[in-house]
Amino acid sequence: MATKVRYKANDQVYILMGVGYGAHRATRPSPFLGNLVPTVDDAQMEMIAVCDGTGTVYWASSDDVEAIEVDGQTPRELLDGAN
Repeated sequence: MATKVRYKANDQVYILMGVGYGAHRATRPSPFLGNLVPTVDDAQMEMIAVCDGTGTVYWASSDDVEAIEVDGQTPRELLDGAN
């Protein structure tokens, strides 16, 4: 089973290898109340691993790609009649 995805920025086609999830959280003392009310910075990103024809693996944001083929069929072909 293979899923092909297209990177929207340059229309390059890649093979979907898997999905991941990146997150970070950092705290630092508040300038006025110190550790009683720390400043918190956090973020999260949904990432996917893709590879090109040479097997080189890249990470991309899930928002930057679209699925174009799953097991030789388009997503539309797979979903027609599913409901």
